[in-house]
Amino acid sequence: MNWKSACAGLALMTASQAGIEVDLNGAKGNVHNVDLKAQSFELLKETEYDPKTDLSQSRFTVHWDEASRVVEMKELESFDGIQNPVMALFQGIRESDSRAMDAGKLFEMRVVTLFSDPKLTSGIEPESHQVLGMFTPDARQPRAGSIRIGDKHVPIRLRDKHWRIWHCQLHPPVVLEEGFWKAELKGVNEDGKFVASQVTISKLPDPRETDDPKLPRVLVIGDSISMNYHEAAKQALKGVANYHRCEGNAFSSAHGVRNSELWMGEFKEPGFQWDVIQFNHGLHDLKQAYDKQTNAFGAYAVQLKDYKANLENQIAILRKSGARLIFATTTPVPNDNKGTYARRKGAAKEFNAAALEVMSKHPDILINDLHGMIDGSPAFDHWRTTRDVHFYKPEEQQALGKAVAAAVRKALKK
Repeated sequence: MNWKSACAGLALMTASQAGIEVDLNGAKGNVHNVDLKAQSFELLKETEYDPKTDLSQSRFTVHWDEASRVVEMKELESFDGIQNPVMALFQGIRESDSRAMDAGKLFEMRVVTLFSDPKLTSGIEPESHQVLGMFTPDARQPRAGSIRIGDKHVPIRLRDKHWRIWHCQLHPPVVLEEGFWKAELKGVNEDGKFVASQVTISKLPDPRETDDPKLPRVLVIGDSISMNYHEAAKQALKGVANYHRCEGNAFSSAHGVRNSELWMGEFKEPGFQWDVIQFNHGLHDLKQAYDKQTNAFGAYAVQLKDYKANLENQIAILRKSGARLIFATTTPVPNDNKGTYARRKGAAKEFNAAALEVMSKHPDILINDLHGMIDGSPAFDHWRTTRDVHFYKPEEQQALGKAVAAAVRKALKK
């Protein structure tokens, strides 16, 4: 059981909202329009589609009552500030560490969730590679301590890499009005409305506290390639625009259609508007199955005709923002990758041709030809010898960041 299921408890229930039958139990999204008097808020989430009515909806009303719990999940950098023993769930324990734990010796784990209230641990069932018990931090070491097992205090510490610390804390519902939150729901549908028994929240940044109000706002929607050039593009636009990108990975064009409303957020409200939006998909659409026996690539994850239809739908959604749109061409696949994420060299050209066919119907959308820039730049000479579509070298990220910044500047001038 991971921290999300430990703190949110995912069961399946159905809620009907505005004619669309939706499962809000386990739903994730952002909290908006909190009404303490009505004990409700609006959840902006991945768009739901009803194929029978052709309706779509991304905003849903969530209610709470006196029995509802609001639980904040906060990620910590260390155990500093945890003064007293707390109940903790340790996960990602290897077999060798499990044996060391049984012997009362020092063992390591990857993820720990600390619970400010022991009641929050109700419903957690024992599983392999995890342990639940009272944890006492070590004041001398920021990521170590001991766990009480029976009458023993067994030393424990986080691994050197890829570790995470979560703190699970109860709050009164009024906290929902006091910040910007991402939420995960647990609850049931009662008399046509969804009532949350638990709302698990984590903090989102408030752009009004970090943006320069005198500068335009830019949103970049893209896959992990946009994560690679994010900081370089942001720095290249310093003093020119407030640069943002969608949370996480934008994945395929189908994912983009479902999540564009969520990524645009409250774009009609002052301080949340978008002046320029750059969007891109492709590298997840062009994934293919690969058969080792026949040495053959199979069908694309998203067929070209569906890719074009998805882009048309996404353009219609993004236009609601009133922002100037930029489409960034899909970056190349350097060489055939026949592994888990199989991609074929040259496939990006096929998808870019399909995308440009769509964009030709929308002449106001600017084209940022990242594919062409990479093809013509010596900064990517080493990258061209690999099978990895990502860009890790600083010179590669700088070249991409400058290209994105140039496209944004051009859009702002227009």
